[in-house]
Amino acid sequence: MDRYSSCKMKDNALSMANYFIELAQKDGHEIRPLRLMKLVYIAHGFMLAMLDRSVLNPRFDRVEAWKYGPVIPSVYHSFKGYGASPITGKTTVFIGEKTEGIRIVPKIETPELSDPDARKVCEFVWRRYSRFNDVQLVNITHKDGTPWSLIYEEGKNKEIPDLYTKVYFRKLYNSLLNWAKNGRK
Repeated sequence: MDRYSSCKMKDNALSMANYFIELAQKDGHEIRPLRLMKLVYIAHGFMLAMLDRSVLNPRFDRVEAWKYGPVIPSVYHSFKGYGASPITGKTTVFIGEKTEGIRIVPKIETPELSDPDARKVCEFVWRRYSRFNDVQLVNITHKDGTPWSLIYEEGKNKEIPDLYTKVYFRKLYNSLLNWAKNGRK
């Protein structure tokens, strides 16, 4: 009996991370954990701004202000084993167990981003930010006025409220729209 066969994992930070890995591989780019964490956070911010919602799972995903910028711990812990090396594959998660004959085997799933609007936001973020390296992305998320800069306290991993992120990314998104509308002056 498989108690989890009807269980489909909802979109979350790990499904976004896996989608960025897929986009990087498709474009022939390397992606390291620090860069991945920043891209997932930036996509989260643009989803709040553009879609007025998040795909983060409040049960497992929260954004925290760490020394090197905003971090979603579930993404950090899933990819920290790569250190500063390029990520070579998507992450998987244990979602339960199933019985096969007399054996009990773990049920593992690869989180996939299924929401088409969320995928479009990730693609937008990838096109706009994939040219930046790890240090540049850290600097972008550390600028004065960013949610990280308003929350960060050395030695503490304080949660960054979605409202701060939404307001910041809505201003950024509106400025991008104005720039595009006014002939990219």
